[in-house]
Amino acid sequence: MTSSNPIDVRDMAIVHRSFRRAFTEAAQLVRAKPTPSPGRVTFLADHVDFGVLMLHTHHEGEDELLYPLLAQRAPERLADVDRIEAQHRTVTGAVDAASAACAAWRADPSPATAETLAARLDDVNDVLQPHLDDEEQVIVPLAADHLTQKEWDALGDHGVASVPRNKRPLAFGMLTEGLDDSDSAHMKAHLPAPIRLLYPVLIDRPWRKYADTLRNGS
Repeated sequence: MTSSNPIDVRDMAIVHRSFRRAFTEAAQLVRAKPTPSPGRVTFLADHVDFGVLMLHTHHEGEDELLYPLLAQRAPERLADVDRIEAQHRTVTGAVDAASAACAAWRADPSPATAETLAARLDDVNDVLQPHLDDEEQVIVPLAADHLTQKEWDALGDHGVASVPRNKRPLAFGMLTEGLDDSDSAHMKAHLPAPIRLLYPVLIDRPWRKYADTLRNGS
């Protein structure tokens, strides 16, 4: 199936944007103060684990809902689809190593365990950034031409359903931070009407508080 009217797929670049900065920022924060207070260790370790959960959820949705459809509908691009999907395994290996390093730092925060965690987060970026580039340059245009809007939107639905309910305001705040008015409105359009109405209270305020603690907490 090739559509003469490509679907709207801009949310993929928006989601990727949050991943492009999340692990870099986490590494910087860990290096800035490798042996903070126990509460700060817990907060930052939880933050790293949440970023890992978000990335795992994102890739799981693609593995289940995106790549199989593209393999079926764009067989002439199967080599590209298979190559880029296989990158998920490389990213998973790096992310799992970062998760293990995060657990070690959480249990025994020291300059050595902090640097190991930061280095593993750097490793995640080394393999994740080119993968995101490939998806945006190759996979997303294919999806725009070969998927329906309903099929594409199922990716976002999967991501929302996989995030714990109490973490969804933080996830949405993380995804939409710094967007221009157009992209922000596009993302908010996917929210239920009552949540859009109460957005400043339900999402914006909790995210701003969280982000301030993340970046300015002791």
